[in-house]
Parts: sequence; structure tokens; C-alpha cells
Amino acid sequence: MNMHFFEVDTLKKELEDLPDLHRVAFAAACCERMLPNYNAFCKLVDWGVPEVPRVALDEVWKILQGKLVDAAKVNQLREDCGREDVFPDCLEFGDDSLEPQEALVAIRATLQACLDPTVENIVHTVKSARHTIEAYIPYKDISFKITWEKDGEEKFYSAIASHPFAVREMTKEAEDLRMLKETKTLDKDFLELLRNSFNNDGKSLIDLA
Repeated sequence: MNMHFFEVDTLKKELEDLPDLHRVAFAAACCERMLPNYNAFCKLVDWGVPEVPRVALDEVWKILQGKLVDAAKVNQLREDCGREDVFPDCLEFGDDSLEPQEALVAIRATLQACLDPTVENIVHTVKSARHTIEAYIPYKDISFKITWEKDGEEKFYSAIASHPFAVREMTKEAEDLRMLKETKTLDKDFLELLRNSFNNDGKSLIDLA
């Protein structure tokens, strides 16, 4: 499958062929790659409640293992991830708030997918992951020297799509989709494998921890 970092049409087609819970599992795995960004932010600024998104994402995995969906609880967990003491304000924390914000947005979208597992809800999660990478590379990766103003828009975005973080994310998404396509039943062993399959020493999709 040939997916491009800046388009989601191919991804949508792949997701349309998956059962509902398989879609949610794909999104949950994506969130696991993003959650360390929130934890890193909390350590950096001594603010936030890391337990809240962790508990929320754990609930998704429990649902995937067969727990009945409690709509009230799912909605409460979504609200918790948006609380003032959990969701960082960009006016207070500036650029440092983007990565943790996107992690929380992704988890909230995945919780919503537990209630309504549409392709669009899953894509919402994936877009948060890719936007995290897209925003991080040009502004916080000091090794990235290409700029839109100097090198032009086409070269700028091509360089982002070719960056190791972007390539790794696209490879992981394709790998997860392949695994989910080949797996009929989401048993405990498979879900544990999927949940822990991003082997990055506890770091996020942009190497934060």
C-alpha cells in the first residue's frame, strides 16, 4: 500500500475494509505513539495530569478486549481529557502546548470512535499524529534546515514527508493496517502485540519521553 504523509485518501480506503473494532484498534495504537508527548510536556513544565489520558486510553483497550461500551463513562473520559487542568492552553504555554494538545485530541477522537467507529473519526486521530510531526520538524528539529521562504513550498513539504519521523510513522501505519487486515479476531494476545509494537524505548513518534 502506498500512503503519502500529506493525504489520507488511501488510508480511508484501507479503513473502510476493516471491521469497526479493528478501526478503533488502529487508532488506539496511534494514540500510544502520541501519549508520551503529553507525559514529556507535564515533566517539562510541571503541569497537567498524566493519569487522565492514560486511564482514557486504557478504557479503549478494555473495550477492544470485549468490555461493554458504557457511553456515559466514555463521554466522561472525553470530557476529562479536555479539562482546564489537563488540556494545556496555548496562550499560557505557547508552542510547547501543541504536542500534548494533539495527543489529547487524538485520544478524545478515539474514545468517540468507540461510540461511533466511522472512518472519519479514525482519520481524525491519524491527522493529529501527522500534524504533530509536521509541526515539530520545521520548528523544533534543529537539524532540519529547509524553509518554505528560502527553498520553496514544494521542496519544503517534500522534505517533511521524507523526514525520518514522517517515514517511520507512515511505515508503522502501513504495518498496523496489514496486521489488522490479516487478523480476524482481536484476542488479548494480538491486542497486546499491537499496543506495544512501536519499539521506541518508551519515546513518542517524535522521540519525546
